[in-house]
Amino acid sequence: MIHINLLPTKAAQKKETVIHQLVIGAVIVIVAVLYAYTVNRSVQKKIDNEQQTINELNAQIKQLNTIIKQVENFKNKKRDLNRKIDTIKKLNAQRSGPVKLLEDFTYVVPRRAWVTVFRENGKQLTLEGMAMDGPTVADFVDNLRSSKFFHSVQLIQVTQTGQGPQKNYKFNINLRVNYTPAGEA
Repeated sequence: MIHINLLPTKAAQKKETVIHQLVIGAVIVIVAVLYAYTVNRSVQKKIDNEQQTINELNAQIKQLNTIIKQVENFKNKKRDLNRKIDTIKKLNAQRSGPVKLLEDFTYVVPRRAWVTVFRENGKQLTLEGMAMDGPTVADFVDNLRSSKFFHSVQLIQVTQTGQGPQKNYKFNINLRVNYTPAGEA
């Protein structure tokens, strides 16, 4: 005889299993979405914090760049002022230099000699004069060489003029002049 089971047990169990699987799947999907959302929020907060730090650093860089420009301007002004101060010192030394040179020159010329021509052209000086004897000319050249205002002293010519007790020595000297000797400027 044929038995027919009219109770829907297997279909109901199958349906219940599918529902359980769908619920478990839905829970897993929800948990995965929540986890992804949480991770995304955490990463986004880090990105926002880093972006804020970058913006603050960029603002500081701009501020420091303006300060650097001011420092460069001050350095340029200082360099210009130092250049002007050096120029003023040099001009002051050159202004008083000829006076000091001529004062020193009065001590360099021996008593028994006199200068008849004192010609300067671009710090090149030509002296012509007379002396009572040869050693006086030699003393004059030595004095010029030992002076801090004169250098490259060259005795060009010495000639004897006159006869007997009235003989003199005419001399010609070329040298270079330094109005601001070392240590004076």
